[in-house]
Amino acid sequence: IRNTYCHSSQNSPEKSLPISDSPQLLLPKPDFDNIASGVNASTRNLKGRYCNLMPAQVDFPPVPTFSFTNLALIKDTTEAKKSAFFMKTIQGSLDDVIEKKMTITYEELFKSISSTNKILLLEGRPGCGKTTLTRKISRDWGEGTILSFVKYLFLIPLRQFYKNPIIELNTVLSHFRMAALEKELLQSEGEGVCFVLDGLDEYSVKFSTQGHSWFEELLRGEVLTSSTIIITSRPNASIELRKHVHTRGEVLGFFKEQIHEYIDNGNPSKATKIKAFLHSHQNILHMCYIPFHLVMIMFIYDTCEEDKTPLPKSETEVYELFTRLSLVRYYTKIGKDIVLRDLESLPSPECALFRSISKIAYDTTTNEMTSISLHDIHVEFSVSDIANLGIIVVDRKAGLSGGETILSFAHLTNQEF
Repeated sequence: IRNTYCHSSQNSPEKSLPISDSPQLLLPKPDFDNIASGVNASTRNLKGRYCNLMPAQVDFPPVPTFSFTNLALIKDTTEAKKSAFFMKTIQGSLDDVIEKKMTITYEELFKSISSTNKILLLEGRPGCGKTTLTRKISRDWGEGTILSFVKYLFLIPLRQFYKNPIIELNTVLSHFRMAALEKELLQSEGEGVCFVLDGLDEYSVKFSTQGHSWFEELLRGEVLTSSTIIITSRPNASIELRKHVHTRGEVLGFFKEQIHEYIDNGNPSKATKIKAFLHSHQNILHMCYIPFHLVMIMFIYDTCEEDKTPLPKSETEVYELFTRLSLVRYYTKIGKDIVLRDLESLPSPECALFRSISKIAYDTTTNEMTSISLHDIHVEFSVSDIANLGIIVVDRKAGLSGGETILSFAHLTNQEF
């Protein structure tokens, strides 16, 4: 049955998947090499699930950000060596990691991970590329280029567990339709298993060194002691976890040279103008070390030039313009041709919808939440209305049972704005 729905040819065009699509919605491609070599069906299905996780062709952003992103290995010391590389990693924010570190490539990082190197913590600021990294890790494992000792890899976005924070092994396996594996994994203490956990800071229960849940014991290395764990987090949410990890890295986003490279690749015809604009507005240039911000600013520049709209001069204007232009994209999709000069001039009923979304942003930000269940808010609009406006990401298959609808913003700082 699965093969009936698989891509029948490697030459068939890859479809762009929105960022809100959950891994369980992806259809596996047949892997005849693995079939021939005797890889079991569960491994084969997992690998197929991840192979299309980062499609080659996407509409937005036009160029993938990961190939330009910097990584660092954080050394096991509280002494911050003020090297030139260290100074480049400091951006003057609460998420700065003030510890000794050294540059490392993606390939070098994963060559250093073995079946005896159990817990890898990857820290980074919001928007620096942590989620993209977990998707790349999963895809590369599916294609057989990293983590060759791993038989089963489970990618779990922790933000999904808003209403069901108690994660147990059997519910994780059921989520992947692999409940029959539980006995095998327990008997082997998780040997050959890798859990890729995205967003400890977005998990609805704070990690505790004394907690007794299976999830907390897993992170402390007390259950499935032969498994490998890769987990991402903002630095301020992973302090308690650090004492249990074997390797700690940082996803740094862009440096100045990567900003230039990304612009050159993303919009060659306007690259010189965009770089000149950024260097004449240092406050906006400083935003661009976060890949999401640079993608956002390039979109703004392109659209403003076409519409003869004034370019932003401050961070606030960047966010306002991005929000406004997202709404214009929505109107274009539904066939309306409007000029939206400010957010106050939204026509009805979109104005009421936008105000509802703004209220969600306010409530979640003041309560230090990054996502919210649709059941916990009262809006008079449908999920489709909320999703189509282009500001909120709707995950209709969240939670281990796949029965939750979770709303979140594409980026934390846009939510705060």
